[in-house]
Amino acid sequence: MEHWVEFPPEPSELTLAWRAPEQFGDRTRWAVGILSNRGSTPSFRYLEGEEFRSANQGRDIFQLKGMGYRGYPAFESRRSPNGTFTDNVMEAFLRRLPPGRRSDFPQYLELYRYRGRALSPMSLLALTAARLPSDGFSLIDRLDSESAACDTIVEIMGFRHHSADTDSLEIGCPLTLQAEPGNPIDADAVRVESNGAMIGYVDRFQARSVGRWLETRSVSCWLLRKNGKPHVPVAFAFLRMRLREGALAA
Repeated sequence: MEHWVEFPPEPSELTLAWRAPEQFGDRTRWAVGILSNRGSTPSFRYLEGEEFRSANQGRDIFQLKGMGYRGYPAFESRRSPNGTFTDNVMEAFLRRLPPGRRSDFPQYLELYRYRGRALSPMSLLALTAARLPSDGFSLIDRLDSESAACDTIVEIMGFRHHSADTDSLEIGCPLTLQAEPGNPIDADAVRVESNGAMIGYVDRFQARSVGRWLETRSVSCWLLRKNGKPHVPVAFAFLRMRLREGALAA
């Protein structure tokens, strides 16, 4: 696969998401907080009340806690008088990644199809999603619907349910993105197809921006990699967006 990130994402905010352990049988990604780089100091806050329910399709935090959620470890035992944490916030999330000083760090970035200048902390977290196999947390870039160009890595949601023959999908094969406005659960849904067969969906946190891109931009997508466990296969796609020829950025 010879696609490389030329225009990495550079978000001002990332959504902290959490998945329950496998024994709960719920692979939904819950939005639990916001990492912000707006202003002079990075900050983090938890979603609460109506904002939490709106971000999680009407479900409340009691359902989340029933699956073992106790907050992000770096902030779990700390208290913030105004609900916003500002001390060592970026450092707390960057600890989810290999140290940049390691000699093999460039090889790590190549897993995310990046070669080039040093990335900003937010760009690095957005591109990698800062996933660890042990705790269910990840950082999701909701993507900028008005951006003129972006290359990024997205997880194909529901891959294990919608892709009956995962072995037949070759790494690097082109994928098609199709808006699904009639979806009864999410009118912003964007399905992912391979040779006309659906293999999953764009993450719901990113679907609205991707849907907007499909209307106004040129979008290409390829299968980047497959991993996970045999009974829980996971797939990721390389997504490239550019302005259409002759178009002007909004």
